Amino acid sequence: MFMVRKIYFIVVCVTLPLSFFGQGVPRWLNSQSRELTYPADTWFTGFVQGNVRPNETMPAATARLKKEAQGLLAENIRVTVESNIKSRNRSIKVHQNEQLTSLFESAVKTTSNAEIVGVKTESWFDTDDNILYAFASVNRFELAKYYQNQILFYLNKMESTLSIAAELAGKGMKMKAHQQCEEVIQYFATVAYTQNLLIAINVQVDDATLQQQRSERLRNELVQTLTDLENSIYVYVECKETVDGEDVRYIADILPGLLTENDCQCNFTDLEELADYVIKVDAYLTRCNAADRNTVFCYANSTVSLYNAHTQKTLKPKIEEAKGGWTNKNRTKAGEQAFDELAEKIAAKVAPMMKN
Repeated sequence: MFMVRKIYFIVVCVTLPLSFFGQGVPRWLNSQSRELTYPADTWFTGFVQGNVRPNETMPAATARLKKEAQGLLAENIRVTVESNIKSRNRSIKVHQNEQLTSLFESAVKTTSNAEIVGVKTESWFDTDDNILYAFASVNRFELAKYYQNQILFYLNKMESTLSIAAELAGKGMKMKAHQQCEEVIQYFATVAYTQNLLIAINVQVDDATLQQQRSERLRNELVQTLTDLENSIYVYVECKETVDGEDVRYIADILPGLLTENDCQCNFTDLEELADYVIKVDAYLTRCNAADRNTVFCYANSTVSLYNAHTQKTLKPKIEEAKGGWTNKNRTKAGEQAFDELAEKIAAKVAPMMKN
């Protein structure tokens, strides 16, 4: 009988401190109890304390400390995944584009600063010591489930947006395709941060959960699309052609093909604002002279400008006069031949200037 009473007494002594925290005082207030209830391998937490400032209401002070606790929790997460973030930052640099690398890193920072989903925040005021406490917590594995779904969501958006970019590039709309790629970089940054977060939660997480192969494939597709866009030249051609005050169309129809034959390695767009280079031609027939044997010769001249959208500089190459001849005094055919020769001269002069 004596032994039973002794055991009962020991149990009461051990459990008394824990029961005390169940009677109005939160368990997270005590560091030991907090570590037992919210172990680091299962929870991200943030704990702060402070005083109510002069002229500050209790609700305002409570809101302030809760926000500080949430910020500390988020900082704990960022510290946990920092090394993984740095390794993924390097992956986009394969593209060797400082602007896009900067955009990626900025997107990672924005993602890491985003509000953490599922955070529970509590507060408690110690009236005896006049101290306010706040505590933020989020379960690692509940957070993991949410971010697993986020990875799938953003990978789907990456895939569809890259498809749109490819379609726009195929139509010669380089700038719009580039804008779509920049959106993909934003999505990729979110996926990269989220994958790092899942690794931080569980180092044993498998590639299937992280969607590593799919994200790597889309990353490579993004890099290749950007490389193709940057290595291509998009040209807008505008021609004004006149014969005796009448508008004609000779050079406009053949100049793109002639530029390609002169190895300009360019694509053509119908929108001037999307072009890397803008070629403007003002061509006109100056005169036609009759010659022996019913032959007529016509002469064409032009003013040409080449605008580089990247340097915002305009070049005005000098184009030699072109000559066309035809029998039976056919001025129309002679003029057409003059314009054809003029187009060849323009292409030969302009194409090399777009390679520099």
